[in-house]
Amino acid sequence: MPGRLEGKVAFVTGAARGQGRSHAVRLAQEGADIVAVDICAQIESDPYPLATEAGLAETAVLVEKLDRRIVTRIADVRERRQLEEAVQAGVAELGRLDVVVANAGILPMAMGDPDPMDFVDATDVDLIGVMNAVAVSVPHLPDHNRSS
Repeated sequence: MPGRLEGKVAFVTGAARGQGRSHAVRLAQEGADIVAVDICAQIESDPYPLATEAGLAETAVLVEKLDRRIVTRIADVRERRQLEEAVQAGVAELGRLDVVVANAGILPMAMGDPDPMDFVDATDVDLIGVMNAVAVSVPHLPDHNRSS
């Protein structure tokens, strides 16, 4: 029996580990192909290790084991152009875009004595990153409100 997302394509940010990886895998279990991005680098203000290229590759393996296709790109959600390039590559290879999961996030203020710039970094990733992910995705999403 096909999954609820059979034939759909989902774009997931922060997909190299944790919640982002679990979202990508779950969407693939439901039949979606995946466009997965992650920064795969450290943000200086963050006291804990961020995702790696190996983590993004592991997400790809997990999705492919489900017989789904995946396009991965290293991209920083704070950089709209990087996300735009990733989505365009995904749409070019997978043919469409239907779902956006703007998951990438950081919490540099979680430990120790926070620097005021920690808040700026968190806002850039957690808010601006979501806005960027949505902005680059909207032109590719089907218009479900349009009457035929």
